Amino acid sequence: MISASDVLQVISEIHQYSMLLIELKGAATVGILHSAKDTTSYFKLEAGLNPTERRLLVRQFYDDNLPRMLKGLTVDEFLHEVEGKKAKHIWLETVGKERNEHAFLSISELKTFFRTHSHH
Repeated sequence: MISASDVLQVISEIHQYSMLLIELKGAATVGILHSAKDTTSYFKLEAGLNPTERRLLVRQFYDDNLPRMLKGLTVDEFLHEVEGKKAKHIWLETVGKERNEHAFLSISELKTFFRTHSHH
C-alpha cells in the first residue's frame, strides 16, 4: 500500500526533467512532472500505459505538448489518488534528449533507488 508520507519523500527527490508514473491496480495512472521551469505538475490518466504510449507521453512532455487526456491534479488530489492504493507499475523517466527509464515494483524500491543513486 502506498502512503502519503512515502509519496511526499519521493516528490522531494523528483528533479528537473523527470517524470514519475505510477500505474495503480485499478488501471488508472498518476504522475508527477518536474519541468525545466522548476515547476512540479501532478496529473492523472484514466488508463494504464503500454510501453509505446509511455514513450509518446514522455516525448509530448518534452515537446511541451500536453495530451488532452491528462487531468491536472493539485498535490492534495494526487496524494488522495495514491493513498492506500497498490502500485501495479512505477516508472521514473528522464524527459530529455537522452531519455532514461527506470522501473520499480514499489515506492520502497523507488526510495532506495533515490538513496543509492547520485543526482545530476
